[in-house]
Amino acid sequence: MITLFESPVLPAWIDYNGHMNDAYYVVAFSQAIDAFMLHIGLDEAFRAEHSVSIYTLQSMVTYLKEVAEAEPIVIRGQLLESDNKKLRLFLTMYHADNHDELATMETLLLHMDMKARRAAPFLAKTQALVDEIQAAHSVLEIPRKAGAGIALKRPSS
Repeated sequence: MITLFESPVLPAWIDYNGHMNDAYYVVAFSQAIDAFMLHIGLDEAFRAEHSVSIYTLQSMVTYLKEVAEAEPIVIRGQLLESDNKKLRLFLTMYHADNHDELATMETLLLHMDMKARRAAPFLAKTQALVDEIQAAHSVLEIPRKAGAGIALKRPSS
């Protein structure tokens, strides 16, 4: 897994219940996605030079534990699947001190040609970095929450 984001929970992230607001979990996860883009070479200069970017197609967030103002969080990512245009990334937010799982986000990302405003294959440099990460992450255990949907009742195991 790759460490993608670290921060204390900011005062602005706290809601009327006295804990981190659900929307700010997504903000933190979004910043982790931006950091993952850097890992595959899609920094601001590369995106501008080649007119490419990443769009989010779908995300599923699971909130596991409350977290309070100033508590330290860390988000780590695992690339579950990839092809020449798409990335399926699983992110886990942990409490940085006690390592409790606080939340997860599974997200499907699409590489875009920004001039054509259409999906496009990764450029060779990006694809090489994606392939390198995918090879390293393919040996990791798939997170138990990966691929989970929303239901009122869970199937019995």
